[in-house]
Amino acid sequence: MSQQHTSIGSRQVACLAIAAAVSLFLASSASAQWAAKPAPPLPHSILDSQYSGSVVLGLVFENDGHVRDVHIIRSSGLAGLDRVALQGAMQWRMNPAALRSGDTTVGRQHLTKFYQNAKVSRRVEPVTA
Repeated sequence: MSQQHTSIGSRQVACLAIAAAVSLFLASSASAQWAAKPAPPLPHSILDSQYSGSVVLGLVFENDGHVRDVHIIRSSGLAGLDRVALQGAMQWRMNPAALRSGDTTVGRQHLTKFYQNAKVSRRVEPVTA
């Protein structure tokens, strides 16, 4: 395996670690039971700019727990963070047993926070052109 290939693999793993550490997704309800709630991949422009903020999303679910519709209720004020929150939420799935009566029609609100984790950021190798 070449040094370049190893470096690219390490950078991808590090970026995934940052994505997991940079975004903290808090349920609107302590009783929310997510079957799948992956952290979205964050573009380098967001990581490099060290943006932080929060977005309030409106989520409407299918009967099987998949997110059917997502919209912004309160913007972070940063288009990039809002876009990542919207795209990420479409990958989520609620445990069908945890769905409330209005979740498939009206939906529920969900707060998504983005923050920088300095401990993780220091371990990431610089991106080379």
